[in-house]
This record gives sequence, C-alpha cells and structure tokens, in this order.
Amino acid sequence: MIKRYLIPSDYTAARSWQLVEWCMNLGANEFTIDFLSSNQNRAGDRWEQFDEIARPYALGEAKRERMSGRTADDLSRPTERWALNETSISALKDQLAEGFFQYDPSQDGSFEDPILYRDDELMLGVLSHEAFAVLRLTESEAHDLEAAGFPSHGALPRIDTV
Repeated sequence: MIKRYLIPSDYTAARSWQLVEWCMNLGANEFTIDFLSSNQNRAGDRWEQFDEIARPYALGEAKRERMSGRTADDLSRPTERWALNETSISALKDQLAEGFFQYDPSQDGSFEDPILYRDDELMLGVLSHEAFAVLRLTESEAHDLEAAGFPSHGALPRIDTV
C-alpha cells in the first residue's frame, strides 16, 4: 500500500463525495465519524438526525485504526462503525454539507474526522482540524486516482509562514 495525501482545499464539496463513492467502488465498506459537542442540549438534535438515518447500518464497535489518539497506543481502539452505502453516505452528506473534509466547529455539535475502512483497514482518513487526509491505495489504484482527476500529493505540502 502507498499513501496519498489529500488537502481539503483541493476539493469542492461535490468532488469530495465523488471521492467517497470512488473509494466505496474500490471496496470501502464501513466508516466511522466523531461527534463532538460542548452543549449536549443543543447537540442532541444534530446527532439524532444522523442516527435516525444511519442506525440501521450500525455495525457496533470493533478495534480500528484512527487518525488521532491521546497516545500512540490509542491510535487503534474500539470504534463505533457503520456500513458504507448510498443511504449512510446520504446521512453523512446531511451533516457535512461542505463536503467529506468539512471542519466547522459549532455549538450545535460537530461531526469530524470521518474514516473509511476497507477490509477492516483504514483506507481514507480525515484529520479535520489539521486540514488533511490520507488515502491508502495499491499502486494501480493510485494511478486510477490520478486518471480520475482526484488531486493528491506524495507528502503533505509544507505550509510556509511569513
């Protein structure tokens, strides 16, 4: 497997969802996403909207690799998962209106750090607040990614500060 790095600013919302579909066509079959809120009263509705659609596709917890953790040992941990299909993608689109890479902290709660898994392994992982994603592909899939016009980088681009 090789890693390709994705920068959210390279993608429109529509193009990010096309990438999700592309991954699903390559075998991505489950996902996870975090929901964070500092105000449980206001956030409940937002989570309930997602859960109402996604609940039938809940797969329960399983140990999965994550994009962040408190310690290096915490990068693989019990993770709530859902089956990836057209309906569950629709539930994600409802909450991530600006695209799969969206990062928009809100008092109403925020969905962030979505991850797609293929054969129990991280395939596409987003670190929302850091504004990057990693995509793990075979070499031939990486060529297909380029041929499909999805922007990617061999390494994270440097951000120069003035």
